[in-house]
Amino acid sequence: MKKLAYPENENDYKKALDQIVLEKEEEITTVKKQDREEAHRYIVWGVITVLINISIFYLLAHSLEIEYQISNFIAWFISVQFSFWFDKVLVFKHKSEHTMKDMNKFYGTRILTFLIETLILWLGISVFGFHEVITKIVGHGFAVIGNYFLSKLVIFKKITSEDSI
Repeated sequence: MKKLAYPENENDYKKALDQIVLEKEEEITTVKKQDREEAHRYIVWGVITVLINISIFYLLAHSLEIEYQISNFIAWFISVQFSFWFDKVLVFKHKSEHTMKDMNKFYGTRILTFLIETLILWLGISVFGFHEVITKIVGHGFAVIGNYFLSKLVIFKKITSEDSI
């Protein structure tokens, strides 16, 4: 075990403190850079998932004239499956041996944001008479924001040594 050397005077103390501050600032810069890159990946793959969701919704609701809530559920289910794999593999680069457990948590959080989106659709379309696709985009925007934070903080959180104890 390495013996700690304590500063013997104020000057040594200041040098040691400056070194610690410098190391921590470098760590913070690295974490911020990683978070920015992760957020950029989430945006790119999120846009692709949104396009999948809205395209399926449009096809079902407008082209096939399926009721908007049913169309929304089918579009949601398919896009969540795409989103899970995009987020796990490409966005958060999550290494876990518990894929089904992760997927269950993923769907659980997505159900919450789906309910929020469904409420927005109902209010926008049925109550206020807004355009279906525009309302869908607004509702999905709220869902995407919630999904990012739930994915980052609940499902694909970084595994630390404390988590494995």
